[in-house]
Amino acid sequence: MGIEYVRRATAPAISVVVPSVPAYDHEPTIACLEAQDLDAPYEIVLVDDGTVDRSVARNRGLEAASADVVALTDDDTRPPADWLATALAAFEAAPDLVCLEGPVYGGCRSFGARHYVGCNLATNRDAALRVGGFRSAFSEWREDVEFGWRMEAEADGHCRFEPSFRMCHPEVPRTAFDSGLEQQLKREYPERYDEVMDVTVTRRCYRWARAAGITQPIQRVRNEIGRRLWGECRGTGRR
Repeated sequence: MGIEYVRRATAPAISVVVPSVPAYDHEPTIACLEAQDLDAPYEIVLVDDGTVDRSVARNRGLEAASADVVALTDDDTRPPADWLATALAAFEAAPDLVCLEGPVYGGCRSFGARHYVGCNLATNRDAALRVGGFRSAFSEWREDVEFGWRMEAEADGHCRFEPSFRMCHPEVPRTAFDSGLEQQLKREYPERYDEVMDVTVTRRCYRWARAAGITQPIQRVRNEIGRRLWGECRGTGRR
């Protein structure tokens, strides 16, 4: 099934699921996860998504996870040292919390609520599996957003955006814009789409530029300037 328990724990308080294509270098991400400032036991589950889509990989990770709370990230992120502690504290403080999201900095940037960026999510495992997990119909574009919106509508609990639940994504995402899946998301969730994706002219212009392939070259230049001036992922809490 392509599951590797990179870090095991007896009765972990939280599990981390990382889908990764074997050819990619996920070691920097794993090193950040191994260095988390968390007193509670936790496990790291690496899922080979070289032969399956990202939704299937995430679902397999959810099924394999031992903890009630599962954090999800990608294989090209740099989780801040307090990432897991922040997630676990949020779920411990709110028993009816089912999905947690937060801002993403770096080459992938997202600061608004209800975007549910897949590299920075945490969820109640049982609630996620009860709604069917991630849908392959939206892989490899918007499967994370669709999952979050479905959790809002179908899960028995609430979803929350937490500004302190931050993620560093140094490079521009590998995922390409898919206009067909974008339209499918809009058809299936017209009200949520209007509320989140079409809420401002800026959001609509950004989506047009993303579809046209304009944003990513600009972001690569911005990233290089940022690295030279400030280091990776300014704004992740290391000011």
